[in-house]
Amino acid sequence: LGTHAFVEAVTMGAVALRSPASAPAPAPVFYTKEFIETYGGEKDKIASPQATPATELERPSVSEADLKERERLRILAELRAEELGAAEAAAQRIGSWAHELQKRSVPCLAEQQEVERCYAAPPGGDQLRCGPAVDAYVRCAKA
Repeated sequence: LGTHAFVEAVTMGAVALRSPASAPAPAPVFYTKEFIETYGGEKDKIASPQATPATELERPSVSEADLKERERLRILAELRAEELGAAEAAAQRIGSWAHELQKRSVPCLAEQQEVERCYAAPPGGDQLRCGPAVDAYVRCAKA
C-alpha cells in the first residue's frame, strides 16, 4: 500500500483506496468579533481590533472522544437510514404481492362448495352419493 494511500472501509466489507490528495480538507470556521463578544465568555472577549486580525481562525476545542462519538452517531444514523430503506422496499414488495394474491379468484369455487355442501348433508345420509360432486371437483382442479 505504501505511505501515500489511505484505506477506507466501505459497506459490506469492501475496501476502497484513496490518496491523501483526494481527502477533503475540513471546512474552516470563522468567528466575527461580534459573535465572540455575544456568545464568548469573559476570557474570550477581544480587547481591541488591532490585537486580533479579523482573518485569524478560532476553533472551538473538541476532544477526541467527542469526535469519535460524533462519527459513531453519524455512522449509526447512516446505517439506520439504509436499513429503513431496505425495510420499506421489502414492505412495498410484500404488500404488492399480497394485493395480487387477494385479487385472484379461487379456482373451482363452485365445485368446491358443492362438495362441502354434499359432505355436510349427504343425500339419503350416504356420503358415497357425493362421488359425482367429488369427480366434478377433481376434473376442474386438473384442468
